Amino acid sequence: MKTPIIDLHTDTIYALRRSYSTGNLRSNSGHVDLNRMDSCPSVTVCFALFVDEEETPRRWATVNELHDAFTKYTQEHEQTITHIHYPTEMVSHQAILTVEEGGVLEGDINRVATLASWGVRIMTLLWNWENEIGFPHHRRGRLKEFGYHVVEAMEEQRILVDVSHVNDEGIDDVLSRATRPIIASHSNARAICNHTRNLSDEHIRSIADSGGVIGLTFCPPFVSERSNHTSIEALVAHLAHLFRIGGKEVLALGSDFDGITGSLEVAGYEEMEKLHEALIRSGFSSAILDGFWYKNAQRVLGGID
Repeated sequence: MKTPIIDLHTDTIYALRRSYSTGNLRSNSGHVDLNRMDSCPSVTVCFALFVDEEETPRRWATVNELHDAFTKYTQEHEQTITHIHYPTEMVSHQAILTVEEGGVLEGDINRVATLASWGVRIMTLLWNWENEIGFPHHRRGRLKEFGYHVVEAMEEQRILVDVSHVNDEGIDDVLSRATRPIIASHSNARAICNHTRNLSDEHIRSIADSGGVIGLTFCPPFVSERSNHTSIEALVAHLAHLFRIGGKEVLALGSDFDGITGSLEVAGYEEMEKLHEALIRSGFSSAILDGFWYKNAQRVLGGID
């Protein structure tokens, strides 16, 4: 792969910490490691600190433990990968810190500033369970009052508001309150795969209008309704739909590597060239694909001032 990559969402830190992926950041049994990243000229990975509240009720303590693990992993390989806050240059390999599950705040708005002090640049408001902020994609309900305060605090702290996993009513409420670009770090098009985790055309347009981006995810249930397999053909169909509805500047990558199971036709950065070639064959220009692979995410991650 000759083009730089920014991937807006991976669960590699969680997978290594919980031993779902055996090995280390240099080489492991999962999807993301430095050896695979070396197949590209530059890969910037958004490493999520993912907390599942059903797995651990100690949400704030757990996200602190994951942050310590992230720091340890990146420091061990500081000659190869650099923890950055803003992707101003696409050089070598870079790590950006994110959080998946706003419930780690445990209702304490002051913790948003702590996350910002760690260098967190993106936070998904919730995961698959209800929390103090709102309701997940498979539940009904508006954003809670604390959720509005979290959106405001995140924008003040220059953390991108991520609506992946949020239900439709909650996304509407975020859009009504947000003054900066919002993103969906790892979501696909509902018109292509009718899953509540995917985005309606209305929300694709609204995210694009906010100046945000949508990260194409490889998670099989969000790619195809009748398969546990993510094909390149299906990924092309999702990206084409996102482009038709939201335009070229909404396109981004959010693989969800190390957070998904199933059969993946593109199972790591070393295989991204296959997707790139298929997108070229389908009619995407090199300029549009540069936006998809890194420039659009670079703009949004670097444009919070």
